Amino acid sequence: MTDPILLVEDDPVHREMVAEALVDRGYEVVAAENGQQAADALATTEFTVALIDIRLPDVDGLVLLDLLQQRQPQCPVLLMTGQATVEAAVEAMRKGAHDYLAKPFRMELLFLKLSRLLHLRQVERENQKFRELFPASGMIGRSPALRRFLATAENVAGTGATVLILGESGTGKELAADFIHRHSPRRAQPLVKVNCGAIPESLLESELFGFEKGAFTGAERLRRGYLEQAHGGTLFLDEIGEISPAMQVKLLRVLQDHHIRRLGGETPIAADFRLIAATHRDLEELRATGALREDFFYRLNVIPLTLPPLRERREDIPLLVAHFVDRFASVHDRPPIRCSPEALDILQRYPFPGNVRELENLIERLQVLSVGDEVTPGRLPNEIRRMGEPGSEVIQCFRTDLPLREAIHDFESRFIKRVLDEEGGNRTEAARRLGISRKNLWEKLSG
Repeated sequence: MTDPILLVEDDPVHREMVAEALVDRGYEVVAAENGQQAADALATTEFTVALIDIRLPDVDGLVLLDLLQQRQPQCPVLLMTGQATVEAAVEAMRKGAHDYLAKPFRMELLFLKLSRLLHLRQVERENQKFRELFPASGMIGRSPALRRFLATAENVAGTGATVLILGESGTGKELAADFIHRHSPRRAQPLVKVNCGAIPESLLESELFGFEKGAFTGAERLRRGYLEQAHGGTLFLDEIGEISPAMQVKLLRVLQDHHIRRLGGETPIAADFRLIAATHRDLEELRATGALREDFFYRLNVIPLTLPPLRERREDIPLLVAHFVDRFASVHDRPPIRCSPEALDILQRYPFPGNVRELENLIERLQVLSVGDEVTPGRLPNEIRRMGEPGSEVIQCFRTDLPLREAIHDFESRFIKRVLDEEGGNRTEAARRLGISRKNLWEKLSG
């Protein structure tokens, strides 16, 4: 730990006792006996956690809390209070303090609450670190799966090649398109986004290609379509698997000659854009049924990138939780909630079939309903608690439509693949984690 703990306590005996206990646990401590000394320390030192007595001889603890939030807003506060001031401590928590201890307290309880706050601070720091690392992506995470995706996306962004983003619903395909555009040579030009699944088929052509005045009944003025608006920049076609074969033919022609004609128009218009397409559907299945033309598929599938589902990047969940709490506390003008370590543990085991979007909606609901309080497991929805219980993720990995021997082999294959993915394909490290030899791992992968 690089930054010290600020301890503010006017009782010299209690101050020395707490400071000594913290030092014995390996923490660095800066002790202050009043509000003025604490204010001086805040002006010169960044603190990891502040441990503050709510009653001080020269200033109210709530005033010191306000000062700390102004000077070091990322520093969590743990209040110490006598029984007579518990109500004041609860009020302070509504104003931004993270937790409180009623005197007299056991040191083990202090260490437990302190470890939770240190974990929270670590998550917030990592969240900020990855915001700075990928400022334009909006994609928060530190998992190997997400890092590999972003590294590949950044590498292809500098080219003009068509990118096809694949992945389940809610994984963040639109954010990935933002990332690619902002890292491309076309970043100064527009990024035009079109959700093909949200536009009725009868209107899609006029929306994409635009129309001349008088082209059809109701066309009272000229309208530039999305393809024309994207000239010089990037066109993002989301849910590309929803468009009809007839529209695929028209888009294919545009991709080949980079010109369009508005509905009712005869003059070709330049449409030089970089195409990014996305879908959650299985394009191979669409090809097999004839819903996706072969030539259109090959035009899209130049550089396919697959976004990992949230269940394959569970270590990103605490960072995403902190990110969404920050956002929705600001949007709804409410004190930010705090997820207890036990609640975070359940969230990291829950498979999130709706991926990041499901987590985002959950945090917004908790932020609105919990009003700045700590979110414990009891406040999570029953389905999340049930599926996030220890061992539940193992049960979910088993197929129940297979004989026992085949089910065990299927689970083993999935388990080995997940470990390999987490190690970035490094077989030596994967074998070490699995507790088997590299030769044995090779045999299992070949079997």
